[in-house]
Amino acid sequence: MKQVHRWLLLTLTLAALAPPPPLGAQGTASVTGRVVDSATAQPVSGARVMVAGVAGTALTDRDGRYLLQGLAAGPARMSVQRIGFAPAEANVTLIEGGTVTQDFALATAATLLSEVVVTGYGTTTREEISGAVSSVRGEDLANTPLAGIDAALQGRAAGVQVIQNAGNPGAGITVRIRGSASISASNQPLYVIDGVPLLRDEFSQLGLGGQDITGVTGLNPDEIENIDILKDAASAAIYGSRASNGVVMITTKRGRASPAQVHFGMYYGSQTVPSGNRWDLLTGSEYVEYMNEAAENDGYGAQYFGDPNDPNLVNTDWQSIMFRTAPVSNLNASVQGGSDRVQYFVSGSQFKQEGVVFGSGYDRQAARVNVDVNASARLRFKTSLSLSRESHQRVENDDTIDGVVTNAIAGTPNVPVRNSDGTFTSPADGLAYSNPLAIATYDQAESRSYRAFGNLEAAYQASSVLTLNARVGMDVLNLRDLRWLSPLVSGTYSANVFGESVIGNTTANRYVVEGFVDVKPRLSPAWVVGLTGGASVEWNGSELDYLDGIGFSSDQFQYPGNAATVTVYDGGWTGHNLVSFFTRANATWKDKYLFTGSLRADGSSRFGDNNRYGVFPAVSLGWQLTREPFMQGLARHGDVKLRASYGVTGNQDIADNFAPLARFSKANYGAAPGIGQRNFGNPDLRWEQTHELNVGFDLLLLNERFTILGDWYRKETQDLLLDRPISATSGQTTVLQNIGNMENKGFELQLGAVILKPSAKGLRWNADFNIAWNHNKVLKLFENQPIPVGGYDVGRIDVGHPLGAFYVLHFTGVDPATGDAIFEDVNNDGSINDDDRVYIGSPHPDYWGGFTNQFTWGRFDLRAFLQFVQGQEIFNAISVFANDGGYYYDNKFKRALQRWQQPGDVTDEPRASFDGTSGADLISSRYFEDGSYVRLQDVTLRYNLPASISNALRMKDASLYVSGRNLHTWTKYSGYSPDVNSAGSSTNTELSTEFYAYPSARSFMIGLSGAF
Repeated sequence: MKQVHRWLLLTLTLAALAPPPPLGAQGTASVTGRVVDSATAQPVSGARVMVAGVAGTALTDRDGRYLLQGLAAGPARMSVQRIGFAPAEANVTLIEGGTVTQDFALATAATLLSEVVVTGYGTTTREEISGAVSSVRGEDLANTPLAGIDAALQGRAAGVQVIQNAGNPGAGITVRIRGSASISASNQPLYVIDGVPLLRDEFSQLGLGGQDITGVTGLNPDEIENIDILKDAASAAIYGSRASNGVVMITTKRGRASPAQVHFGMYYGSQTVPSGNRWDLLTGSEYVEYMNEAAENDGYGAQYFGDPNDPNLVNTDWQSIMFRTAPVSNLNASVQGGSDRVQYFVSGSQFKQEGVVFGSGYDRQAARVNVDVNASARLRFKTSLSLSRESHQRVENDDTIDGVVTNAIAGTPNVPVRNSDGTFTSPADGLAYSNPLAIATYDQAESRSYRAFGNLEAAYQASSVLTLNARVGMDVLNLRDLRWLSPLVSGTYSANVFGESVIGNTTANRYVVEGFVDVKPRLSPAWVVGLTGGASVEWNGSELDYLDGIGFSSDQFQYPGNAATVTVYDGGWTGHNLVSFFTRANATWKDKYLFTGSLRADGSSRFGDNNRYGVFPAVSLGWQLTREPFMQGLARHGDVKLRASYGVTGNQDIADNFAPLARFSKANYGAAPGIGQRNFGNPDLRWEQTHELNVGFDLLLLNERFTILGDWYRKETQDLLLDRPISATSGQTTVLQNIGNMENKGFELQLGAVILKPSAKGLRWNADFNIAWNHNKVLKLFENQPIPVGGYDVGRIDVGHPLGAFYVLHFTGVDPATGDAIFEDVNNDGSINDDDRVYIGSPHPDYWGGFTNQFTWGRFDLRAFLQFVQGQEIFNAISVFANDGGYYYDNKFKRALQRWQQPGDVTDEPRASFDGTSGADLISSRYFEDGSYVRLQDVTLRYNLPASISNALRMKDASLYVSGRNLHTWTKYSGYSPDVNSAGSSTNTELSTEFYAYPSARSFMIGLSGAF
């Protein structure tokens, strides 16, 4: 803690240093005056007052007054500028030996630099930021048919990579800010809503393949005012041990002093899986012909699978059977208003989305109450409360070999859906796996949650420079899982045991208490200084119980309490606590030089006694280059700001809350109770720390008509927590230690332009573009030994390579003479085995981004959004069964029709082989595809109704709109969507893998919004 005190003292000292105000030079003429806000007549401090042709400038003091001396007598042109206001000019005549008075009244103006940004324990303006922060407006997220705000961020902010993983409603989303910073701890960002960190992990106990759900879906996007993403360490370090992956600051809408106004919005639409986006599979006759050839090639005789020309042969398109046109709808309403003393925002919403796959869906009901109370001139209260109910209707899918979509792809096409008596077909009727429609019809799985999220804040202005703040917050979640596996689904485990039922209950909670002070000392007109310091305590806990039973007398009794036998039962509690101390100092000198320094010390119960506290310092500098006298020529055309920052952040989000402790757990011997050692303790466990350097610039041209924001960064995560192998004679095989390093470095670019800036009724065209490059590399491991990861061990964690880089056999073609697959014999030993594997690609994209265009003409508004990802490889693991040469009974990809069939054939498809002797079933680069794509993600056409129609409907600002989402994807990938990872959102190492993913839907909607 001595180190903490030294850092705190240094930060506060640097921020408080201020030279005395400059003395005015002696001259022949002077000009003085006052600058005020034209709307309120209040003084405007910090405004720059200039005289054309004169190098010196003056800054207005806290009363808005300025003085310029030493000027040449005669006519002069004066100008004044202040961020957040439109510039003003005036002609004056300077009198020799005298002082002229010239006042200015500035009109407010919305500009990028005046944009308010939430930075954690405070706010600032874009002008004063010297770190890397991206912002997304709430209006850009509204009216999107998505369950969570994380999905809506895709392509909206430079450096923020969002992966949908799968298309099922309410699915867990992967979010990476500037790459992956950890191997074993979480790589998801910290979400903070109105100052309170959100529980964003998965709490479901159901194992439904790779499909997971997270805690981010409970927030209604229509309640969001703004999202600020703290990307570099200097911006995020105020959150210390939880900031290595970036921080997403979410600000919800609040009331205002105005008469009550009711806002409402609604939309309804339909979703489909377009036929052109589906897997191209063999028909019934093609399948029989192919499998016959595979069998005949290996000596099983002709027509082993039947006659492909049989007129009674069926052709079942299982994908068409399992997919449906599904509705999606949303209804939300809010009341906003208040007085000078009390302001309020109250909202409610209902979102419902049926899945395009039978048996799946998601719905959410949410309500919010935000109230601000000015109890006195010095005391203010703010409270926020959000209540939500979510229901996930789930189906087994993704990363599983027996699921609904899985079996729709793998299902043999020469078997009908139903038998002649109306019952579902099954493996007994020739299916390779259980009937997917039977699974969707009879099996059920629901994850239902109730959640309360809120806070209460108080701010007391003890003096004009000192404000005392206190906040208490909570996030309480109850999740109930209920799954029924029906005995009516033939060919499954549940059919053999007369049904299976699973129920799980999880209660998770987070409570936060914080206190901090804001100090804004008045040093001189040239200096603007702000100090923040405080402390925080956080308690986290979760409790669960689980019950699994088999043997039911009827399909109507679906709870484990009706089971004949309980096979699995479990229950327990886990938790962790965090105590923190933090400080931050901001200083601006002459509106040109910016400084921010922060320090946070966190103590976590998750780490050992020897390293319980971590210290996370950060500093950033900014230089408003165009405010220098020598840059006045450029200043007439725009603003240039240079930024640089360095900071340290941490990651305490490890899966085991008690990793430092040596523990024992249940180890019964039959009916006799017992315990056994679970793990070795390690009191030396310490934080994963990420050190990040960021250099950037902000360029605003032609009165902010064109904006360019760029950042280069390098961040290195040190002391990665990994399981180190140890001798099994110890009773354990691994021990958790800090033994690795990893690097991310890249560049981000964000462009904005008002391409057409018309008169009142002309065409206006705004465009926003962002792009990011990130290169990930593992720097250090235990004895630098590579670690195999991913399905079928196709990925590798290896020093000098990206995390999870693909490492498999290199397929070079097909032997025209034999039809066998040819692989590179790397070690030239004459045989093909694991020793011949090579790195063939990366699961990480080279670059990604988004491009938004908005056109406004008269009452029409058209917005189009393109999203793109380039340079990643996808492991198409379905190929293991669908591009295997006929080794498995699964249906095959259509490309199998291009197979080798006779000597001399030149093709990339090996010969069919029922015994797998052609090499087609070996996992190699042949199973990998280019995952690059460009997607027309969203197009919305809005018509703002004329006042006459709105008034007749007793409405204000009413508008109608039509919208389409996921309209078209340009890609070489052959599956539903290249935006995929079947391992779900929680994985760090099994990346960019397709294994029977739920398809992404195309949506069309019509909506109405307005106010009363």
